[in-house]
Amino acid sequence: MKANLKLRAIHGRSRIWLSVFVFQCCFQLSASLVYWTAYVEVRYFDRVSNETVGSMCECGVFGADSLFHSASGLLVLPNSDPLACSRNTTFTTKHQPWIALIKKGNCTYSQKIQAAQRQGASAVVIYQIDGAGNDTNLMAHPGMRVSRVIAIMVGNILGTEMANLVKNGSDVYVVIMLANPHGLWFSSTWAYALSFTFIGITAITMFYFAFIFLKRMYRNQQLQMQEREMKRENEKAIAKLEVRTLRTSDPEVESEDVSCVVCTDSFKHHEQVTVLPCRHLYHKKCIEPWLLEHPTCPMCKFHILKYKVSLAKPAEPCPFRNDGGSVLL
Repeated sequence: MKANLKLRAIHGRSRIWLSVFVFQCCFQLSASLVYWTAYVEVRYFDRVSNETVGSMCECGVFGADSLFHSASGLLVLPNSDPLACSRNTTFTTKHQPWIALIKKGNCTYSQKIQAAQRQGASAVVIYQIDGAGNDTNLMAHPGMRVSRVIAIMVGNILGTEMANLVKNGSDVYVVIMLANPHGLWFSSTWAYALSFTFIGITAITMFYFAFIFLKRMYRNQQLQMQEREMKRENEKAIAKLEVRTLRTSDPEVESEDVSCVVCTDSFKHHEQVTVLPCRHLYHKKCIEPWLLEHPTCPMCKFHILKYKVSLAKPAEPCPFRNDGGSVLL
């Protein structure tokens, strides 16, 4: 029984730790899905209206391995390959700082960013492929984790407009600023789901421990009831045992061969003794506390509760008795 309880407790703790582990994994996964948007400000000189035109929108997304810092500078396109996938990709600029504008496709984000960084770009703007509209996605460029540069992605529409302005000879000045965090962790739906999950796991854990506690209380009560019932049965059986007062003429009195096994003292006259059905003799004050806890003879292990079942049958002679009825030790 104790082994089963321990095994169940181990299984219960395993379930709890598994729940905590799953919760931690979900937390880490949600944290990894968080991304930061970027404010992108674009300014250029319009030769038709002779005015400086500017616009700003929260339309960029920082790369997963990018520095979350601000950057500004003139926009520069690759000289030959607009995708900047060639090893010999170069950028031509006369002003510092400058920002590289590169189109997505053909190679990894890390290769594009490295090509611009080798030429001294302070930041890299990668825009989506044709047909993607203003959609963006979270860039992962783990090869740049050591150097850590500022890299963002913008939609195809904005990227194409900026590229056409540069191709037409306009000086396009771009400012990149950190905007807001987004993702599951920052959405109200995720917050509610996380709260309910946490409450659910806590409630399940509490109910489990409450169930174990109540089960143990019930088991202890059952054991206590069994002990009380057994004690009552023992008291009834003890009350039916033969009790007599020793007289001087009794052979057990002051005998060197007979003594009370419980206290090891010799029997004296006028002492009350209890005679068990097996005919073993003990001091009444010594044997009764023993029988309340252990309803068996200390010498031959005769069970006094079995005696009431077979009262009609005479007790079998005990091998520890002598012919005079006294107990031999």
